[in-house]
Amino acid sequence: SLYCGLTLDWHYDAGYVHISMPRYSNGALTKFQHPAPMRSQHAAHKWIEPVYGSKQQQQPAETASAAPLDSTGTHRVQSVNGTFMYYGRAVDPCILVALNEISTEQAKPTTDTRDKTDMLMDYLHTYPNAVIRFHASDMILKICSDAAYLVLPKAKSRVAVHFHLGWQNNPTRVNGAVAVLCQTLKNVVGSATEAEIGGVYTGGRHGARMIATLEEMGHKQPSTGTPFETDNSCAHGILNSKMRQKLSKAFDMRFWWMKDRIKQKQYNLQWAPRKDNRADYFAKHFPSSWHHKKKRYQY
Repeated sequence: SLYCGLTLDWHYDAGYVHISMPRYSNGALTKFQHPAPMRSQHAAHKWIEPVYGSKQQQQPAETASAAPLDSTGTHRVQSVNGTFMYYGRAVDPCILVALNEISTEQAKPTTDTRDKTDMLMDYLHTYPNAVIRFHASDMILKICSDAAYLVLPKAKSRVAVHFHLGWQNNPTRVNGAVAVLCQTLKNVVGSATEAEIGGVYTGGRHGARMIATLEEMGHKQPSTGTPFETDNSCAHGILNSKMRQKLSKAFDMRFWWMKDRIKQKQYNLQWAPRKDNRADYFAKHFPSSWHHKKKRYQY
């Protein structure tokens, strides 16, 4: 019932197991002496309202008036990020976007960074005990990727990949996520398509090890390739050789690596609409509380 700090609540008759880390979040909040908010906080991060009609790419900029934190404040921000990173990767992927944004600023945090960590901890006070349900399945790995172009300071983009183990004859059924990646692309990309292919490449490199592990454990994967979804039609067309590549030499490594894996039938790259893309929530910021509550129930 215990494994690497995880609590496993087995329901063999119903065919599922609950994974949780009870008391971890509350213990950490007590450690950081963060009081409970006066009102429930349903979003782990702020939403920046877009300026409609703008003729140039909108990207976040650091607030000029934000003062840098002293060594004590810097250490606290880094401690909060490190403490909840394991919790987010283990049982609560809904906080990964907030942690990604904090991690990009933790080397030189400001008062804005401190406010972001406080908002995250307000959210964890509202949802202190995340639980993921894993159903018994056919152990078919399924992957969804997404990217958000130029959403981070210094012209950086964020990619997100959702992995779950599903069923052979029920492709639309979603299981609990065995892994969710939410990370910053190291290089500056020149287009949204390049960012999306970066997300597909990130998911492909991570998924290749998972496929090998599943095969070694005796769980045969589809001969047509592991199902892999993206909601970007250009990325789908380029990687499946249905569109011609132009002016994109900067991402040839990711481009050709995925094309080779698709031709080898390790992956079956498919286009799917954004509303069905499970990685979309982990790549972007969303405005309303109801959207966060809906997605938290799903994940």
